[in-house]
Amino acid sequence: MIEVNYLAAVALLCIGLYAVLTRRNLIKVVMGLSLIEASTYLLLLSFGYRAHSTAPVLVNPPAGQTPERLAAGNVADPMLQNVCLTAIVIGVAVTGVFLAVTVRLAQHYGTIDADDIRDMRG
Repeated sequence: MIEVNYLAAVALLCIGLYAVLTRRNLIKVVMGLSLIEASTYLLLLSFGYRAHSTAPVLVNPPAGQTPERLAAGNVADPMLQNVCLTAIVIGVAVTGVFLAVTVRLAQHYGTIDADDIRDMRG
């Protein structure tokens, strides 16, 4: 199961890199960057996965378990989840800025083709 997550992360990374490196449409480049971000999130969450683990904070332990046994046992680490949530918030903001720049370029140059915008420089 976990190997599938790693393969999916690599596939998303490859698709995103392909979009960034081969497409001239700036919207497609931003979409490729978003795919690369998504692959990073999937990889981070896959690193933090532990089979048959419990949450680190429990109000009521499961039946047959004591809090002391759970604390010393197989407990999931929430740190990677926190880092991933923070990265998602930052990624949404960066994507918004990229799209705003793309809109301004389209308004100024009348195109979103990166080659055409590069050719129009002084």
